[in-house]
Order: sequence, then C-alpha cells, then structure tokens
Amino acid sequence: MSVVFLRKYLGKLDIQLVILSIIILTLKLLIIGEPWPKLPPSECINPPLSTDCALIFDEAHYVPAARKMLMGMAVNNEHPPLSKALIILGILLFGDNPVGWRIFITLSGAVSVYLLGKLAEIVLRNNVLALCSAILFACDVTSFNISSMAILDAPAMMFSLLSALFFLKGRYTYSGVAAGLALLCKISSLFIFAALLLYYFLKTSYMQERFTDSIRETLRIIEKTLIISLVILLAGLAVYDYSLKAYSTPFEHLDYILNYHSILTFKEGDTVHMPITWANPIMPFPREAYFVVTVTVNGKEYHPIAYYGMQTPLWWMTWLIFAFSIYSSILSLRNKVFPDNEVLVLSWISLTYLVFFPLAYILHRWVYPFYFYSTVPIISIGLPYILGEDKFSKTILFFMTTVQVAWFIVWFPVKPQWLIDSLLAIGLPA
Repeated sequence: MSVVFLRKYLGKLDIQLVILSIIILTLKLLIIGEPWPKLPPSECINPPLSTDCALIFDEAHYVPAARKMLMGMAVNNEHPPLSKALIILGILLFGDNPVGWRIFITLSGAVSVYLLGKLAEIVLRNNVLALCSAILFACDVTSFNISSMAILDAPAMMFSLLSALFFLKGRYTYSGVAAGLALLCKISSLFIFAALLLYYFLKTSYMQERFTDSIRETLRIIEKTLIISLVILLAGLAVYDYSLKAYSTPFEHLDYILNYHSILTFKEGDTVHMPITWANPIMPFPREAYFVVTVTVNGKEYHPIAYYGMQTPLWWMTWLIFAFSIYSSILSLRNKVFPDNEVLVLSWISLTYLVFFPLAYILHRWVYPFYFYSTVPIISIGLPYILGEDKFSKTILFFMTTVQVAWFIVWFPVKPQWLIDSLLAIGLPA
C-alpha cells in the first residue's frame, strides 16, 4: 500500500519540496551543536566574548541580547524583537545552549526552502524547474550558513517568502500579515516587500489605460498590504516596549531604529566589501570566516568546522539574469506583451541588491556581503527561468545545479572525517 502511495504522490512537487526541506533540516540538526561552548552562559553575556562561548558571527550580538531580555532588560533595540523572541523560546524549551539558540532559526531556514519552491512554481509554471530553484537555494553555502545561526535573517526570510507567495496569489491581506512578521524580525525585509509593490505598480501601469488608474490601484494594494504590515510591526514593538519598559510608544522605538541605521556610515580607510564584489567572479570579496577551526595533521591543514560567508556559482549568474531580463522585457514589450516574470526579477534584484550601490558608494552606508541573502531567492528562480526553454538550455541548468550541490558539499560548514579525508585525497580544500 505504501509503495502504491509513493508511486502516486512522490512525483508531485509538494512532496519533493517537503523531502528536500527535510533533508536540509536534517543536515542542519546534525551540526546544530557545532561549535559547543566551553564556557557557561554567565560568562558569555558582556563583551569582549571569548571564542569558547562558541558564538558564530552575529550570534555574538543576538544570543547575549536574548539572555539579557530573559533577565528583563531591554537591549539591542536597534532591531525588532521577533527573531530574538524565537531564540528565547528555543532557550526556554531546550536550554541555554546551541540547540536552544538555533533550533527555531534552523526550522525557519528549512521552511524557506519549501516556500521558495512554491514561489518558483507560481513564477515558472514547471515542476522540474521549480525543484531546481529550490535545490539552488537550499545548496547556497552562505544562505545555508546564515539560516543555521541564531541571528535575525532566517525568520525574516521565511516570512518574506511567505509574503511573496501570498502576494503573487493575489491574497494581499495575508501577504501584509506575513510582511509585518518579517519586519518584526528585521527592518530590511522591507526591501523584498518594496520589490513586490514595484512589480505590481509596473504591471498595473502597463495594464491600465490611464496612469492615474494604475496609481489608484497600487495605492489600494498598499492599503491592503503595507498598512497591515506596519500595524503588525507597531503592535509587536508595543508588546516589547510595554513588557521591558523600553520606549513610551512604538513610534518612538521605530524612530530610534530608523535613526540608528541611518547613521551607520563608514569612513575612508575602513574595510568595506562593496556591492560590486558580491556577485563578481573577477573581483570577488574575500571569503569571510564566521567561525573556523583549523587542524594540522602530518603537515596537512583542514577545517572540521568552517562557517564561511562566500560566493557560490549561483551568485555569479546575477548579472547574466539581470541582462537577460532586460533584453527579454524589451522583446516582449515590442510584441505588446507584458514581461511579467522579467519585471519581477528586475524589481527584486534592484531593491535587494542594486539598492546597496547608492547606499554604499554615495551615502557611505555600511554594507556587508551577507545582505545578498535577500537576493538569492530571485536568482534561484531567475536562472531556471532563462535556462528552461529548450533541451540544451536545460542541460546547462542541470549542470549548474550539480555544480551548486558540489560546491555546497565542499564548503559544508561541519564536515565528518570521511568527507575531510575524501576532499584532501583529491586536492580540494577541507
């Protein structure tokens, strides 16, 4: 009976995406305790923090913040509280240890793989291509690492993808609710939602005979989505502010958040990995070591634990996808057809990646390569879109997907000894 069930349902995209998400979740759970702290939590609250606290990357900010919030202190107020609340919930359920810090972040990362696949299904209308999109996203090294740490980004991504999914289905109220939860995780989630609104405005402008009608229609959608999301954001801030006596009103708190981020500027001489290096194989940003353990045996060096922020072959496709989308849009418009998918791709890349060019180069705003995490979903969808037309293109897509998976295996953050030995044997980094 079970065999018949599998034969009947295993080929369906939902089941395939669930299986892929479970695989990613399993991999995350297998390494969730690495690294494990050597110091008690009481010695890992105030800076400077020792590496023996086993905090990866920005966990050094958010795990101590969660601990202080559990003590009734209002801290790290420059960021909304929802992701930190999930970290706190994990600590309460599983203890003040890596499992507790990371469990709900890990779940968010795995759920995001499923949501990305469903989003790709709507855009691509092809199950095979949608599955390729989900695999490309799931096996992106930086995305996997970011969504395995107790930081803000994975829950923000999960709710942003849920918002995008509802938005493209025309369920705008639900989209606004999900967007509000994303904003409660991280304010920069607004970039993805703004991309969706820009896409809708451009599509409506093409469809409507009068420009004023397109503005009116877009404002109607903003009323259904953005206003709802802001209400949820303010409500969440109000609960936090009341509980921890942080601010008199959520408006005061929101004003602090916006002012805080507006003054984060770098000076001449500061080391900043500018946006042009994020998706550039010729001038790439140097691989960023989030947490790396180095071991040397018989003259051979390897890294049993190595969480990196780095490019993947998928990132290098960004400019190709962007250029193709512009070219394809021009052809479609000449044929009096609205380039729906192309406009979505262009809007998303513009407001999650290209927006950082003026912020960095003109306003000198601090930027970091892991911000590209918000762009990875659309290039994961865009690559199958431009390579899904014919058999030869699909062959290239399958090759690129295989390369992405191989890249993921080589740079997997916590390697078992057999994988280390195998990589060293063939001369690859381990």
